[in-house]
Amino acid sequence: AIVLALKGVLSKMMALVAVNVYVAFFEIGLGPIPWLIVAEMFDAKYVSTAMSLSSQVNWSCNFIVGLFFPYLNKYLQEYSFVPFGVVLFLTILFAIFKLPETKDTTPNELQAQIVRKNSTAQFHNFDVDESYVNPVDMEWRIAMEQIRQEEEKAMEDGSYNYGFQPIQP
Repeated sequence: AIVLALKGVLSKMMALVAVNVYVAFFEIGLGPIPWLIVAEMFDAKYVSTAMSLSSQVNWSCNFIVGLFFPYLNKYLQEYSFVPFGVVLFLTILFAIFKLPETKDTTPNELQAQIVRKNSTAQFHNFDVDESYVNPVDMEWRIAMEQIRQEEEKAMEDGSYNYGFQPIQP
């Protein structure tokens, strides 16, 4: 409808209605997917990190679309929405063939399903659940332990600054 309106076959009001219908269906269809998929596919302890990454990718793609759409419109003219249709079609194929079904499955069952599917992949020295420690967290812990030790030593020596001056008689 948008292409036909841009070519002059349909009215501009029809193009406006088509864009609004597209936005409405996007918001109840593909719009919330970055947040829904992450919540269902990751264990609770990883959801916040995965959600942050998903949100960043989503907004980055929105920025790229906003940046390059004027050029698409300039060079493709009335066919400027075709690349978005192609991306939508590829997204549908990805969802059908690559994403696992999450209905009536627990996160543990979903993880087991993904492990079975990717069982031929080899990861060397990679054990997230047991041995992984975030380097920033480890650095933070080391720094805090060092500060604690320095403060305890200063308290023992009597040189620790408690942040106030003692009352002089």
